Amino acid sequence: DERSEELINIILKTTKRGGNVIIPSFAVGRTQEIIYELNKYYDNKCSNCKRENELRKIPVYVDSPLATKATEIFRNNANVFDDEAKQFFLKGDNPLNFENLHFTQSVEESKALNLNNEPKIISSASGMCEAGRIKHQLKHNLWRKDSSIVFVGYQAEGTLGRKIVNGEKEVKVLGEDIY
Repeated sequence: DERSEELINIILKTTKRGGNVIIPSFAVGRTQEIIYELNKYYDNKCSNCKRENELRKIPVYVDSPLATKATEIFRNNANVFDDEAKQFFLKGDNPLNFENLHFTQSVEESKALNLNNEPKIISSASGMCEAGRIKHQLKHNLWRKDSSIVFVGYQAEGTLGRKIVNGEKEVKVLGEDIY
């Protein structure tokens, strides 16, 4: 799919320059779609595929307790997946899990993501950047020229997410002006 390819290209370019890829995402539904799409690349068994080999080295963090719980529910109910997803399970591949996928639980684990300089992908709630851990991830990455913020969902008028998508040069995140 064209959007998945675009995401993969952004991830590879961003991490090559030492930055993080921050993905504001809704905890239920959208986060699992992101994991599902990334799984196609991370679990690709192509031994001579340079791009996939580079990608597999990049850690992916789901930084949302609700998204973690929702992903567990999705994993435990594979019987209701569509035919494509069921085929993954029949081949022995859980499409909601892959090597280098991590779920943060505690506030300390979430904060530690910003202390680690290793390039990474962080999917965090809330999707429109109005609450939750995404605000902390934006505070630590929005100003960084080497990082990328990738929006994968609708951004309602007046939300922080919409302000960023609209290219506002200054936004307030957790009471701090970010340029």
